[in-house]
Amino acid sequence: MKISLVGLSGSGKTSLYSVAFAEKSAEETKGLSPTILYETRRHPFLGLQVGIFDFGGQEQYRKEYMEKPEIFRGTDILIPIVDLHDPNSFEQAKEYFIGLLDIYRKSNEKPTIFLFLHKYDTQDFQKELLDTNVKKAKDMFLDLFKDYEFDYKLTSIYLQDELAKVFRDILLSSYADLKSHVEKAETQLDEIKAKVIIADISGNVIVHNVQGVSSGLTLRGDLRDFINACNAVRENIFMSDSADFNGRNEDGKEVELHIFKYIISVLVMKSKELDRDSQDKLNTLLNDMKLFADLIISAHTE
Repeated sequence: MKISLVGLSGSGKTSLYSVAFAEKSAEETKGLSPTILYETRRHPFLGLQVGIFDFGGQEQYRKEYMEKPEIFRGTDILIPIVDLHDPNSFEQAKEYFIGLLDIYRKSNEKPTIFLFLHKYDTQDFQKELLDTNVKKAKDMFLDLFKDYEFDYKLTSIYLQDELAKVFRDILLSSYADLKSHVEKAETQLDEIKAKVIIADISGNVIVHNVQGVSSGLTLRGDLRDFINACNAVRENIFMSDSADFNGRNEDGKEVELHIFKYIISVLVMKSKELDRDSQDKLNTLLNDMKLFADLIISAHTE
């Protein structure tokens, strides 16, 4: 899967990537240097390698790579980014996006487009002006992409959990049947009296009901290491595509890890034995995640 992040200089492309994928906090992105020409990064997700192309927004770089349309070839998802704090740049951004759409049109490609109306926050910015700029941006940009499979998002690096969900849903958008399973899992977790984290084997959090377990899409390091260690046992000792692991201490706290089809992990943390209703719902969730893993394998095969 190829994702292209495009926008003018200072619109926040690299910061978005850093917060959603690279475990950076919003504060840590303030010292990032402008992207020169473009940068390519790889990120595993549900067993696939996602290529994320971060295109520099300075005029000199835009002119250079716009003359090399092959760079954009094969884009599955295009993410144009508009800086809501800089309404004076909207016209220039629009011209840039029109030029990009022309490149795709000439190569007979129609990527899925997610427009980010970015910096939707009042960090050093007035709320009244922000609302005005959102309306102006919608009026100016939404019609631009009407001939494409298209959606828009209000995004901010200061809302890390929400930003992670936005990118998770974008990454799932290519799998027609998977998003409904994730939405169902979110509902199920609200009804289970245990802490549950559903992630892929690479440590991308799909859904959870635990505070502070992730930085953007990425699971906290100690839990990620635990899953990696169990996955190594599954692969090298059990030699099976799925496995269950259990641990309990003398106080009755219990951890379960379920790995399905070497793709999905479900980590369950209990402080006591679950009541019958919660256990039944947990069993239903585990069965659903087994099916979820099967669907992912089928999608990869297709």
